[in-house]
Amino acid sequence: MIRTTPTGFNVGVSGPVVYLDNWAFIELAEKDPTRRRRFIDAVHSGIDVLFSITNAAELSGPQGQSADTLKAFLNDIGTHWFPARMDPIEVVKREANGEDPQSVCTDETFVKRYLVSQMRPYTPACGKSLELSDRLFHLGAMLDWVGPQRESISKTSAEFDEMLRTKMSAARERCKRNPTLLDKKFPRIPFDAARRAYFVYSNLLRVMTVEANSLKKGDGMDFCHTVIACAFSSFAALDTQWKRRIETLPPNPLARLYSPLELDQMVMDMEWWLLGNRAM
Repeated sequence: MIRTTPTGFNVGVSGPVVYLDNWAFIELAEKDPTRRRRFIDAVHSGIDVLFSITNAAELSGPQGQSADTLKAFLNDIGTHWFPARMDPIEVVKREANGEDPQSVCTDETFVKRYLVSQMRPYTPACGKSLELSDRLFHLGAMLDWVGPQRESISKTSAEFDEMLRTKMSAARERCKRNPTLLDKKFPRIPFDAARRAYFVYSNLLRVMTVEANSLKKGDGMDFCHTVIACAFSSFAALDTQWKRRIETLPPNPLARLYSPLELDQMVMDMEWWLLGNRAM
């Protein structure tokens, strides 16, 4: 959750976190109005939404009525969201250095850059100052800010896609020639609560090596999102393919996973968690 202060903002999470792939944001925003209201109520009752600058870039694409509906939904989330770092390699390094599990995936730079952009028009000469209010941190405004950067972010994503496909395909060919290499280079790593991202990252690389010939456009960024979402969320809505891949990992207490046909169940599970937490 983003909390405004007299001098800036604080980021913190006191309860569970839900990750929504971009299709889930759109489904929740545009489809069943009752489900949409239940989701927003659950968020306002103590569940934070994991959100990143790449989410903002991809969601800034829709235009017209669809864009208005999506922005309204994002604004309804209010400040009940968590800025997430989507570079799994950086997060894994932070884990290895023993940093706090919450801080390793917190991307405060994302919010600071946004805040600086909002302050630019308020120079001493204009005689006005930016009012730090909760509305300033609503996600609809984040889409407006990131929109002009969308092309640059998309280019970086495409480059990462190509790099990942190349490396995974090369690894698959080496493992086909020498099957013992798979266990040597990509062993199945047991779950470690202190290194949650490392667990997902390492085991998912093994899966992707085996499935390298099925990787497609967008899978590079999906890989990054999946690692962070599963490591640091309690509930995660993923594409069917990525949900299946995560379900092949060694036993773990990571996020509950939901495919596109399971959004109703996800909202229900969020409500059940809140109900159980109130009863304690």
